[in-house]
Amino acid sequence: MKRNILIIGPYLPGKSFGGPVKSLYNMVETLGDNYNFYIITGDRDLNSNKQYESVKIGKWNQIGKANVLYVPNEENRKYLRHSISKIKFDIIYCSSFFAKMSILVQLLKFTKEINIPVIIAPRGEFSSGALEFKVFKKRVFLMLYKLFKINKLVYYTCTTKNDEKDIKSVLGQNIDIIIAGNIVNTNKSDNKLIKKEKGCLEIVTISRVAHIKNIDYSLNLLKEISNSNIYLKKINFDIYGPIEDELYYKECLKIIHNVADSRIKVRFMGIRDYDEIVDVLSQYHLFLFPSKGENFGHVIQEALLGGCPVIISDLTPWRNLEKLGVGFDISLSKPQVFIKKIVKFLGMDDKEYISYSNNAFKYGISKVKNQSAIIENKSMFEVVLNKMI
Repeated sequence: MKRNILIIGPYLPGKSFGGPVKSLYNMVETLGDNYNFYIITGDRDLNSNKQYESVKIGKWNQIGKANVLYVPNEENRKYLRHSISKIKFDIIYCSSFFAKMSILVQLLKFTKEINIPVIIAPRGEFSSGALEFKVFKKRVFLMLYKLFKINKLVYYTCTTKNDEKDIKSVLGQNIDIIIAGNIVNTNKSDNKLIKKEKGCLEIVTISRVAHIKNIDYSLNLLKEISNSNIYLKKINFDIYGPIEDELYYKECLKIIHNVADSRIKVRFMGIRDYDEIVDVLSQYHLFLFPSKGENFGHVIQEALLGGCPVIISDLTPWRNLEKLGVGFDISLSKPQVFIKKIVKFLGMDDKEYISYSNNAFKYGISKVKNQSAIIENKSMFEVVLNKMI
């Protein structure tokens, strides 16, 4: 008999939540023959005032291999309690630590209203970059959280040893934590090559427009290049994704305005559907992503699958990229190294660039085929099912 797993977190048809939706969708569609997945999620996209129109709100919907309940705004407690009382779940899996409904689940576990195992997937929320935001609220909550020993009542999961280190540095060393990689998926089978001319560069990033994604850092790199004597004919930098932080977006616009160079054009391109992302990325020469911290970085995987080499920070699991010939992972304390590597791509001709593009595509495909993450996620659920907290 298949066991029932309740997932709490963002889901389709939302477009603005980024990686967490992809992580959950890939897990559900890959393991949906092994477990019955139920998902409780919100009734609208990130920062949206409108409910989803393509699903029934307040009722269970069959979405792929999952039954999904879209909860009306501010009614989380009511629907969660009702669902737990009506359906015999074996595990609750929360795709966040600080999200409101995840906090609710953890509090209900503390009060013993929930008496089944709970798994918390913090999704990079304990990285140094993520902890910079809403510092006071997080400190107070974490102080109370550890005071009442809620960290001893639940399991945690993460994707890498670095994630595990971040989580333990905040929640303590003696917690139950399971490493299980993100399951990736794609139907892409060949590399779509684009022409590359010396002195010309098409740069892209796809992310939420928010401080942690560090878009202003990228813009300042381009400003430095503009002010240098580097041979430059044209740089286009397109930014895809939802505007999460309006003030930060305005800060970025100011930097763009100060790049008084007709050879450099920056555009905010809005949101794209998840199934369009790889094709969008395949139209660019370079993916630039100096993020302050990523739990996984699905969009890095997608850039590689699009044959788009990457220049990223060293605060993601994607490391040693230079040795692989697919890009560079660089410390944010070294902006001049970022500039040097961008200039390297700027100066490439078609022949040299094709080699990088093909390497990126092959590496992306190899990560899809190496699906140890499937075994790790199945093992995570089985370990938790076989022992109770």
